[in-house]
Amino acid sequence: ILIWITVEVASKWFFMGRRKEGRFNWDTSNYGQNWELYQIISPIRELGRLNILDFICGTPYMASFFRLLGCKIGDDCCLYPAGSDPLMPEPDLVEIGDRCIIDCASVVCHLNTRGNFELAKIKLHDNVTLRTRARIQQGVIMESGSMLLEKSLAMTGEVIESDSVWVGAPAARLLNYDTSSIGTRYSGSQNGEMA
Repeated sequence: ILIWITVEVASKWFFMGRRKEGRFNWDTSNYGQNWELYQIISPIRELGRLNILDFICGTPYMASFFRLLGCKIGDDCCLYPAGSDPLMPEPDLVEIGDRCIIDCASVVCHLNTRGNFELAKIKLHDNVTLRTRARIQQGVIMESGSMLLEKSLAMTGEVIESDSVWVGAPAARLLNYDTSSIGTRYSGSQNGEMA
């Protein structure tokens, strides 16, 4: 696993470097060719029907793996506990806050249409949940405490509002919930009364 991670991370930085937002036309940019060369290396992670990532899915090592690929990830995140296909193809354009869960969901920062390969950042604030087979596209922002339910699609540039649950393809707000009772903390007084 360590040999594979070394090869994967080295080939990502050698072929792709740090990705940047923008448009990369297939006939004027070498981004597409570099991406294809990197994809040639990627099958090294597969052993028949088994993917080496299956051994670290859902563990803190998965977050460390994506950090090595350039992703900004906060504390206490659970990434792909049930696996996923595809995993984040552009992790260096994704920013994930604290205590987020991505469960078998697609986080895709690119849009490939009519010869234009376009990249835009995705930002997940704290306490965000992406349920099984949810999909978010380039430019999506999920605010704190938001959730995208199973098989739902957040369209390009969508803002999923804080403390809300979204569903459907394209996604629409299902409900908002009250978080005023969450996060009560001790006041620091000697008798230990709640603040």
